[in-house]
Amino acid sequence: MQIGFIVVLIIAIFVAIFSIQNGDLVSLDLFLARVDMPLAVIIMVCIIIGAVLVLALGTTRQFKKRSESKELKNKIKTLENDKMLVDKTVNDLQQEIQTLTEKNNELLSKISELEEKTKTQKETIEIFSNEIKALKNELESKIDSDTINESVGTELNDEKSEAESE
Repeated sequence: MQIGFIVVLIIAIFVAIFSIQNGDLVSLDLFLARVDMPLAVIIMVCIIIGAVLVLALGTTRQFKKRSESKELKNKIKTLENDKMLVDKTVNDLQQEIQTLTEKNNELLSKISELEEKTKTQKETIEIFSNEIKALKNELESKIDSDTINESVGTELNDEKSEAESE
């Protein structure tokens, strides 16, 4: 800001010196009117008109920049809000992933426990099955021996009855 002020001050000094050196009357034709004025006044009027035009154009540009700046700030706010929502969603999803991972680990441990129980039950069933087969074989052999004894006993009884009847 100070540099701009210094530059404007230097230019103003050069214009003042130029005006003082050129103080003669000059005829100025403006469309239908003819005016006699000092050259310094004409130069100053032209400089003032130029400054007003530059100021108007600069102000217009400044308003455009301000509106663009406001739009960009609004976009930044919107994007920051979106980012916060996305961050919250990501955190929620990470917590859900963690919860699901813990549940998965629990289920895997239950599965392994059930597999162990199943294995133990299969072994127990196999042991009982072998015992049942052994008992069945033993029972069958006992039944066979009892059948043989009964048939032998029946034959003996038949022989005794025959012997007594004789």
